[in-house]
Amino acid sequence: MNPLEIKPKNQFSPVLFTHSPVIQHLHVIGLALIAVSVLYLIAANWLMLPKIIQLLIPQIFLLISASASVWLASNDAVRQALDGISGLMLGLSMAVIGQVYQTGADSYLLFLVWALLLLPWLYRPNIGVFALFCVVSQFALLMFFKQSFWMNQELSAYLLCLSIWTGLCFIACIQRYFSLRYVFTAFAAGISLLSMFKYCEHYAWPYLALSLPLAFSLYFYMQRMALETSLQVAGLAASVSILIFQITEDALPDSAAGLLVLAALIFAWFAGISAVLMKMLPKTKFAAIPLALGAWFAGIILSSLLLTYWKVFSIAAGLAFIAAARLVIRRTSSLFLRQLAYCLWICGQAAVLAHTELLTGSIALICLIQFFFAALCIFSRMHWLIVLMQLAVLYGLGLAALLDAAGYGNQAYLHFYIISLNYALLTLLLCSAPLWLKSAYRASFSLWILLILAAAAVLQLALNPSFQAEAPPSLWANYLLPGIWLLSFCLIHRRALLQPQLWAIPALAAALMLFGYFEIFILLALLAWSVAYQQRLVQALSILLLVFWLWLLYYSLGVSFLMKSLSIFLSGLAVMLLAHLLAQQNKTAVPGSAA
Repeated sequence: MNPLEIKPKNQFSPVLFTHSPVIQHLHVIGLALIAVSVLYLIAANWLMLPKIIQLLIPQIFLLISASASVWLASNDAVRQALDGISGLMLGLSMAVIGQVYQTGADSYLLFLVWALLLLPWLYRPNIGVFALFCVVSQFALLMFFKQSFWMNQELSAYLLCLSIWTGLCFIACIQRYFSLRYVFTAFAAGISLLSMFKYCEHYAWPYLALSLPLAFSLYFYMQRMALETSLQVAGLAASVSILIFQITEDALPDSAAGLLVLAALIFAWFAGISAVLMKMLPKTKFAAIPLALGAWFAGIILSSLLLTYWKVFSIAAGLAFIAAARLVIRRTSSLFLRQLAYCLWICGQAAVLAHTELLTGSIALICLIQFFFAALCIFSRMHWLIVLMQLAVLYGLGLAALLDAAGYGNQAYLHFYIISLNYALLTLLLCSAPLWLKSAYRASFSLWILLILAAAAVLQLALNPSFQAEAPPSLWANYLLPGIWLLSFCLIHRRALLQPQLWAIPALAAALMLFGYFEIFILLALLAWSVAYQQRLVQALSILLLVFWLWLLYYSLGVSFLMKSLSIFLSGLAVMLLAHLLAQQNKTAVPGSAA
């Protein structure tokens, strides 16, 4: 039976691990864990290695990855990944040469030479190497102006060079790496905003804030690319709104009337931009994007009145804003009105939470109110991103309540409380998965899981407890709580686990729990779901979170480098063994199913 036939009721089923794309991801993750364990071992003993060995290590990796990319040229994805590794090894080789020989060269020369060495790797199309080249060359330009002391004296010259080089990279992007156009759109908007800020401070030329976004917008419009044109024009409008703020700062009074006039001006500006776009792009709904952005800006300015000028009345006004926003969301389909309602809801809610905390001083009460708001958003059928924001705020307030209860001085018990909260939420989300996976908020809850895991990794590093005397909380946090999650996973999917070959999956979870990396298994379960059901955002963020978690683990001082290297190596072997067993099972199952 095809595992994908197990639709949405059992989406977190262990059967998803048997999909061929999931097995491929397991192979890659297992190899990555083994590679990371080797890197940790090398990093722990780097200063004790002879200089010749330090020079050879990155060059050996460069030779291996370059040779493998030629050998595996038929597999485009693998070839591009290996070329990307080669590009990183080039930079590492330059860094090691500079460290060993102490050449005294400026840092911008390192980035400049690195960028030049990346050019030959672009003879075959490679989006990763091109992105790396763009980043490295931008760093070379930045470091040159910083180290030559031109940044403070000639900031306009730097912004001009930055705009020209970004434009040249954009031309190459359009010709060969078209999928990166949104990155360049965002970067051009960022350059425009920075230039406008500096112009308002009398440090930059005014046309620097307009030239690059206008050029990009003109190109997108000529190509009839409605979404890209609207996004770039929205970024340009946001940049000009900074100038509007600057001009009206002295002219308008610092009062509620001044804020009302400012909100009207900002909204009129974005509405005018949207009206022009609707004339230019009459057959698309994307022309309303600047109008929606203006609704958020105007709503933020209006709702700031609730946080600035009133106290008790702000709570009542905030509740009125929320009620009006809920009514608009339920009864209209207008993009502008819905975005304005979302903004008023968020800002009214912020006013209620902020002033209630000022009046009562109780974080626990604020958490209870936020739980009510989050539930109200879900039942009001709001956009999934708004629901995700509500869940993130609820989790953050929960952490603040734990910090307030445990105090700042007792890090051992604070760490214990946070781990308990995390696993309580993760277990609750696992048990309730059949409900929210069938709802419109699958993305909200799955991304909330990733947020909890990311926060757990950061807080574990920040609150790294060296409390050997606190053994019971440590055992509770490291084994009992993950064991409860694993037991719940096995009980929920007990029918699927009747197949003997699938017992390797909870066995892997137990092994990772023993090594202290149970979060990896939760990530693998979420990754298997996202790969099998093509949830691209969750899949990408799961992989990024795994990389981020391994990077944070390097700086964790609670375990020695040798133990970290050994445990990660064994974890990688366990993941590789699971992938091998599942792959063999798939091979033996195919003849039987064909018969």
